Parts: sequence; C-alpha cells; structure tokens
Amino acid sequence: SEKCYEDLLNKFIHNDEIDRFINQLKEEARDKPQNVGAIVMNCNPFTFGHRYLIETAIKSVEYLYIFVVEEDLSEFSFRERLAMVKEGVNDLENVNVLPSGKFVISSISFPEYFTKEQNSTNSFDASGDLEFFSTKVAPALNITKRFVGQVTFDITTNEYNRQMKKILGRHGIDVVEIPRLEDGGNIINATQVRKWMLEGDYERIKKFVPDSTYNVVRKHMELKEKYKGEGKLS
Repeated sequence: SEKCYEDLLNKFIHNDEIDRFINQLKEEARDKPQNVGAIVMNCNPFTFGHRYLIETAIKSVEYLYIFVVEEDLSEFSFRERLAMVKEGVNDLENVNVLPSGKFVISSISFPEYFTKEQNSTNSFDASGDLEFFSTKVAPALNITKRFVGQVTFDITTNEYNRQMKKILGRHGIDVVEIPRLEDGGNIINATQVRKWMLEGDYERIKKFVPDSTYNVVRKHMELKEKYKGEGKLS
C-alpha cells in the first residue's frame, strides 16, 4: 500500500500540482472551525439521499466540505454535477462544495471507481487515494471525520469504505457510516434515477430528487434526444 501511495505522488513529482492543490485547500480552511468533516460524492445526479447524508453529517461537525468528483466519466458532466450539489445545499450553513481535483477519487488515484458497475470483484488497492486524503487533504482542511453512506449493493464502494476505515483510522480520522434514506422500503440512490431516465419515467424521478436536480435531468435528457435526432449521438 505504501508503494501505491508513492506511485501516486511520483506521477506529479516533476510539477507543482500537488502543492498548488493543497495550498488552495489551506486558503479555504483559513478562519474556519476546527471540528471539520468531509464527504466525497459523485452525485450522478444529486438526490434526496445525498441531501440526507449531508444534513445528517453537519449535525456532528461545525463545518463540512463536500468534494464533488471532478472526472468527466459519468452520465452527468462535472459542471452539471457541481451545479446540482451547490443548488441542492445552498440553504445550509457551514457547508462548502469543492472540486475533488486530480487526487481525491480520480482516474489517477482510484480508477476502479469509474468501472464499478462492471466490477464483480473487490480486488483493488485504494491506499494511494486514501493515504493522500489522510496525509495531505485532511491536515490542510483540519478534517477529523469523513462521512459515507452505508452500502449494501455496491461491491466496489463497500471495499473502498472498508479500506477507508482502516487507513483513515490509522491517521486518527473517524469514518462515520450513515444509513441510507429510503422511500417506501427503496433506497434513494442515483443508480435508480439513471434507470428511470432510460425509461423516461419522470414522475418517479421527481420523488427521488430536489427540483433543482430535476430541472437539470430534464434539460440533460432533452439535449440527448436532440443530439440523437441530429445524428450526433449514437
């Protein structure tokens, strides 16, 4: 695992990208409280489940950072996802939404995340990503807690969370698992929303997402239909 972390750092050894990223975080942390938590989210798209996780987390810290995965390897672009999260939490105090950069759940630090729907095993090493968070990101922002949603259906995220507890715990960072929000016995999650998008089931989507997300989903689907009609999308 140490080698995995060293390999990650070595990819940036010849430039100042890491220093620049960490210095930006230190600027963010200036004059902020010391009891700080973090969540890393993809939000593909942002749902009431994400909102519930954030609302629950902020109850146990004075300040919360939400890192939105910056890679454009999802149904919704980073720009769309960042906008959905910012809109979805703009009424909450002491919550700060940030891009995850190249170092927190990225195709460099944790490539398996982006193929997880095809993964059938949990044989991967996420220590590079998690050591970077523990030794660089968390100290820069005074993060002492990282919040995750309980996982029952995702092999990759389950294994990532297991490794997270071990590695972050070694650095004195608590990993707090929060039960998922349910609707009539169904877990509210983005995967289900994307399935309904394929079916054009907007009524069901409305039950799982805030209005701000719903508007982005409708626009996203309309653009896809338009490009498909013009032959720009296969």
